Amino acid sequence: MRRAGLFFVTVGPGAKTSHWVKATGQSPKPGALVAYHSQATVHVTDVTPRGPRIMPRLVGRNRAQVFALMRHTSLYFSTVGPGSSNGTWTVAVGQSPAPGTVVKWHAHALVHVITKTPTAVAFSAPPAVNEVAAIAAGHYRYGEATWYSYVPGRCATFFLPMGTVVTVRDLTTGHTISCTVTDHEAPGPSHIIDLSETQFAELAPLPQGVIKVRVTW
Repeated sequence: MRRAGLFFVTVGPGAKTSHWVKATGQSPKPGALVAYHSQATVHVTDVTPRGPRIMPRLVGRNRAQVFALMRHTSLYFSTVGPGSSNGTWTVAVGQSPAPGTVVKWHAHALVHVITKTPTAVAFSAPPAVNEVAAIAAGHYRYGEATWYSYVPGRCATFFLPMGTVVTVRDLTTGHTISCTVTDHEAPGPSHIIDLSETQFAELAPLPQGVIKVRVTW
């Protein structure tokens, strides 16, 4: 800000004591043209979260949603495609790493964007705190989920003890369900969990049969 000949004030945790450690937002937004010696408002925090992150699903999101998701998860991104050079893009159509990938704090994603008007997309919630904690502790596994006629809220695995409560995240849509392990199945090379038909239907259409998931516990 000194180099640009601008001033700023801070708001948020640590702003009054100058013990803040990270800027989480700003107004005016980056790239805005302002007068010499203008003042910006910088939102700050005194918390420095450095644990692993789960890459959110960005595909189908508009610009505001992409910025909000990446800011919430403390991740960075750059864009390629129509409208990326001048900030006129409207919707994300691709990303790397893929949604659900476990990445480091402040990791960087490459987002492919276009300028067409986006269709309405549900803004699903970011990963729950317990998912992040489970991943940090190594309590997760990637694989495939199928369904069978079983009691809603219960599921079967071959690698967890009975009574374990798990969270199952569809890596394509980002949707999640929770269930309790009350049945065992035979181990397979990629198949890791069987869901009740009711809960599988909350993640994907039943005729799909198989979905790629992450299981945390």
